[in-house]
Amino acid sequence: MKCTVMARLIVVIGLFGLIYQAKANNKSHANNTYDNHTLIRLYPTSVDNLQAASHFEDPSGDVEVLKESRGLNDTLDLLVPPHKLQFVEDYARSKKLKLEVKQPNYGRTLEDVPERTPRRRLLRSFNIYEYNNYADMLEFMETVARSFPDLVTLQYLGKSYEGRKMNLVKISSNPNANNPIIFVDAGIHGREWVAPAMALYLIHRLSSEQATRRSGGVLDGVDWYILPLVNPDGYEYTRSSKSNRMWRKTRSKHTEFDCYGVDGNRNYGYKWGVSGISHDPCHKETFAGPKPFSEPETQMVRNVMMDYNKNIKLYVSLHSYGQYLVYPWGYTGESLPKEWKKLDNMARAVSQAVERAGGLPFKVLSAGRWYPAAGGSDDFAFGGAGIPYSYTMELTDGFEFAFPEKRLRNTLPTFYEGFKSFGAQIKREFGHQRKKREVTSGN
Repeated sequence: MKCTVMARLIVVIGLFGLIYQAKANNKSHANNTYDNHTLIRLYPTSVDNLQAASHFEDPSGDVEVLKESRGLNDTLDLLVPPHKLQFVEDYARSKKLKLEVKQPNYGRTLEDVPERTPRRRLLRSFNIYEYNNYADMLEFMETVARSFPDLVTLQYLGKSYEGRKMNLVKISSNPNANNPIIFVDAGIHGREWVAPAMALYLIHRLSSEQATRRSGGVLDGVDWYILPLVNPDGYEYTRSSKSNRMWRKTRSKHTEFDCYGVDGNRNYGYKWGVSGISHDPCHKETFAGPKPFSEPETQMVRNVMMDYNKNIKLYVSLHSYGQYLVYPWGYTGESLPKEWKKLDNMARAVSQAVERAGGLPFKVLSAGRWYPAAGGSDDFAFGGAGIPYSYTMELTDGFEFAFPEKRLRNTLPTFYEGFKSFGAQIKREFGHQRKKREVTSGN
């Protein structure tokens, strides 16, 4: 009897320990402003280096991986707290891993959310070169739709987990023409602020240039559907305080523990859960959710893909950082789709357009060759929805997730040239199909 009571007591104590540990791990960033954290970049140049670098990917550790290495000669970025710095340096030295200190106090690079004075939210007063809050983003979309009613319409998709309205921006010079569609989304990861900024800039340029015909009609023959912020809850959470700035996931809750969020880019239903994910809601940034499409945000993206998949010919998901342009498959690095050469060629043409505009060229490759991770939106678009071209675009390099707001003015236009290249290539390949349908319907 005493043994039974003792055993039960041990189990109870163990459970309390697990609960405490889960809460501690989930709250690891709660009071962390990243002051005195060191941003370190590792340069694996051999298989042994790669294996040594993988040591830091332990989700229970104190060292945070900002960017995983996608193979030999691709860097690994670590955010190291003060008490772990000596260990990381000694470990890298013992494994002959080249190490570079990129930023000795990473907290200083994280811009505080600016306290801007209240303003009337008009199109002319919305600053497209700022990191705007979500309420201002919604107002901007509505103002654009009112300003260009013949070009822009909004489609209400639903609400996020925390109840924020989500609208799809549809831009077309002829909505009845049955044009091929380019679908762009952004901001599935809360901390990647430059991604929704680029999506809003894309809306601004497409609508204003088509209205004035400054670029010869960028919408002629192609429609653009843009969801500027897939994860508004996570985005607003990163804006709530400096200590929350590095939050990645959604803000849903799937456990009785004090653990929040799902990695939306591991939550899509194509090959869900087979690689590069965690099933633990408390320990890892890449928690894939309890099931595919558990998040209302990923459900909305899926619904757009499936509702319009006959016309969507290109899907682009905007992320940061690293200046990568990657295509399926993401769930495996062992195989490529049979269409990989077409995917690769289109991406390289986009990279060249960005470089001609003064931007950095993209590193183009299969997502799985970078690092295998299942449940991504690009794999679902290509393999699940049958969209012929699908990409993840990792914007910017050199500032990690803290890309300075003051650099948006010179950087966003270079990416826009890449999207113009996307549009021209889609029109060239699929525009004739629209004309054939028009001739058939005319008969």
